[in-house]
Amino acid sequence: MDIENNSNITISINDVKDGQIAIGTNAKVNLIGELDNDRKIEIIVGENSELKSYIIQKNGSLEQRNIAKQYARIYTNIIYFGGGNAKIVNTLEGDSSEAYDLQVFAIDDGKRLVIDTTLLHIGKNTSGNILVKGTAKDTAIAKIDGMIKIEKHASGSNSFLDEHVMLLNPGARADTNPQLEIENNDVSSRHAASVSQIDENKIFYMMARGLKREDARKLIVEGFLGSAVEKIDNKEIKEKVSELIAESF
Repeated sequence: MDIENNSNITISINDVKDGQIAIGTNAKVNLIGELDNDRKIEIIVGENSELKSYIIQKNGSLEQRNIAKQYARIYTNIIYFGGGNAKIVNTLEGDSSEAYDLQVFAIDDGKRLVIDTTLLHIGKNTSGNILVKGTAKDTAIAKIDGMIKIEKHASGSNSFLDEHVMLLNPGARADTNPQLEIENNDVSSRHAASVSQIDENKIFYMMARGLKREDARKLIVEGFLGSAVEKIDNKEIKEKVSELIAESF
C-alpha cells in the first residue's frame, strides 16, 4: 500500500494485509483498529511525515516494524487484553526523526503475553522513548523485553526505556528485561523497570475510609494504568481503552 505525498488519512488495520505500507513525504497517517488475528506489517514513514497507530489487541500476535526517514515522527499506541506475541521495532533511520512507543496491557486468566520492543537509533539527533505498563491477574504471565540500540554514527540521540508491571494476585507472574546497547558517547539514554505486587497498605487505607475491597483494588489499578493511558492523544481511543480496562476488573 502506497500513501501519497501530503496525504492526511485514517486507515483501518483490518484493511491492511500483511506486507509493506510506504508513506510519502509531508503526510499524516492514522492507523486504527482492533487486532483479532495475527498480523505482520512494515511501515516506511517518509520525510517529514507522521504515523500514529492506535491498536487494541484482543487476540492474536503482532509484528510491526516502522522505519522513520528524515524528520519523520512515529507514535505507536498498542493496548493488549489478550495473550500472544508482539514484536515492535521503531527504526530512526533519518536524521532528526522521532519515535514514541506506548504499550499498555491488562491480562487475566491463564493468558501469556510476550512483548519484544526495540528502538533503534541510526540517524543523527534522533529522539524517542518506550513505555510499557501493565497488569497481570489470576495466573496470567507477562514477559517484557525492551531494547534501545544506538549505533555508532547516531550522535545526539536521546531516549528512555520504561517498563512497569503490577501483579494483582500471587498466581500472576511477570518478567521485565530492559537493555541498552550504545555505540556512541555523544548521546543520552537511560532505562527503568519494576515488577510489584498490588499495595495491600493502600487497599487497607481505602477500605478504612469506606470503600469495598474490590472497589479499592479497581481504583489502584486504574490509577496505575491511567498515567499511561492519558498519553494516548486520540480522545475516542482513550475513552474506549479506559472503558475496557474498567470492564476487565
